Amino acid sequence: MSYLISYLKENIKGLTLTILIAILANYLAKLIPNLGAVTSAIILGFILGNLIDLNDSYGPGVKFAEKKLLAAAIMLMGVKLQLNVLKELGFTSIMLIIFVVALTVFSGFIIGKLLGLNNKFGLLIGIGNAICGSSAIAASAPVIGNTEEEIGLSVSVVNLLGTIGIFTLPFLARLIGLNNTNSGLLIGTTLQATGQVVAAGFSVNDLVGRIATIVKMGRILMLGPVVVLLSLLFNDKSKSKQAKVKIPTFIIGFLILGILASLNLIPNLLIDYLKIISHLLLITAMAAIGLKIKISALLKQGPKTLLVGLGTAWIQVAGAALLVILFFK
Repeated sequence: MSYLISYLKENIKGLTLTILIAILANYLAKLIPNLGAVTSAIILGFILGNLIDLNDSYGPGVKFAEKKLLAAAIMLMGVKLQLNVLKELGFTSIMLIIFVVALTVFSGFIIGKLLGLNNKFGLLIGIGNAICGSSAIAASAPVIGNTEEEIGLSVSVVNLLGTIGIFTLPFLARLIGLNNTNSGLLIGTTLQATGQVVAAGFSVNDLVGRIATIVKMGRILMLGPVVVLLSLLFNDKSKSKQAKVKIPTFIIGFLILGILASLNLIPNLLIDYLKIISHLLLITAMAAIGLKIKISALLKQGPKTLLVGLGTAWIQVAGAALLVILFFK
């Protein structure tokens, strides 16, 4: 009991600060919907962390939010997975999703390398663009081993590009003469966040919105396999030949919850509550990450991050559009 009290005392200041930032970010997101609570939390944390010199007493709580709360948020994200969406997609659409995701991740890695970013950073930007924006970045970064600055910059750039895409992708679909089905496929395979897909799709019409949303759900299903693969690739092995590959506990929890939710073994009301809790934990973790981003890192790597994001998004959209035109009539 005394250990618990001591642990709470050690973490309370930093944790309280991140929670307050998260509350403010949630409110700000309601005022500016396209900004999003996750990006708002990073921005507010970044501003506060650079304006105020926080003493060491805040450190443990901020680290707790960044590591432990983020892991819990990722695990609870599993309830968003719905494997039954695969039935609605069909084989050709599933292959389209897999190819575009692979192309986008590879593009982020290569463009990042060409522009001088480290391999892990470019890979993270590619994953964020490829799958589901902030959630994919949050789930992948602890496995890959990215820094706080890399996480914060990736989330900010990917969300910015997604917001721009809400307005540009419906216009592009009309410009290249796509029908409703193909417009939905294009939007669903390219926009980063689910909310962005819904906004862009339904701005065209209900059919486009529904198709885009189903395709987006298919992309989200890629998160589990991708993170497991990353766990195998970036496993911190000892020099011993007998070293075992370790998949992080929160990823195992993520997959278990995804399977249980897909089998309808979790009540819908509980799923709704778990989604809310996951979102709140994610915002709090992003506030902690924002607090640790220094302006020097932003000035040094921000422009390159934006260029990598733009290049990756361009290849993603071009590749998806070409495949849709060639293989979907």
